[in-house]
Amino acid sequence: MVLLHGLCEDRAVWSDVAATLAPWGRLYAVDLPGFGASPLPASPEMGLYARAVLDILEAEGVRTCVLVGHSLGGYVALEFAARYGTHLAGLVLVHSHPFADSPERLQDRLRSIAAIESGRKDLFVRQLFGNLFAPTFAEAHPEVVESAIHIGLRQSEAGIIAALKTIMGRSEHTQTLCQCPCPVMAILGEQDRLIPWELTKKAVECASAPTVHLLPEVGHMGMLEAPDLVAEKLRDFWLNRIAASAISH
Repeated sequence: MVLLHGLCEDRAVWSDVAATLAPWGRLYAVDLPGFGASPLPASPEMGLYARAVLDILEAEGVRTCVLVGHSLGGYVALEFAARYGTHLAGLVLVHSHPFADSPERLQDRLRSIAAIESGRKDLFVRQLFGNLFAPTFAEAHPEVVESAIHIGLRQSEAGIIAALKTIMGRSEHTQTLCQCPCPVMAILGEQDRLIPWELTKKAVECASAPTVHLLPEVGHMGMLEAPDLVAEKLRDFWLNRIAASAISH
């Protein structure tokens, strides 16, 4: 199983989930290009992010995997599915979706890039994560929110800008989901203010073997807001759906 993080994050956001999943098999939490310990991509292209994941699989001798992507990581996972689908035993979108940016969203991203380029990265990061958690959770667990902000603040301006530009240019992947030959699962937050769960649920349900889990009272950061529940859903997907798929083939 390969875990991909979201924007302004690195593999550390998966720490609690990974600790629960580790006994069940080979687990990789990846720093996407420009984040954590990974170098910047040569250019802001989603194909390069997907290729970076494939390079890790090949280096580790992994032929097939369950690919799990949070937000930006979900966009990368979908691009990977479109290009390298034979390497997938399962695909999981965590607070993510297959749609391209709307014109309004593109303008928001351009404003974000301008803010970071003008030296306001810290403000951008704090505002970003301030909107990603369910309000009740954020009030009850400010230390978790602050920990996520800390992860965001240690990412480079260049890495964040490259990712924003990559997100802006990504492809629409509804058909990728519909044509995906492996089991597909979505883990969505009932109180996610960034990703409308209803649209993602509808898109995922066109897949040949879909599973959708809606997490109650959870925003956009399920792996931090409800790590045990997210780990449980991922583990069950691996043990039940993937094993059943392997038997049927």
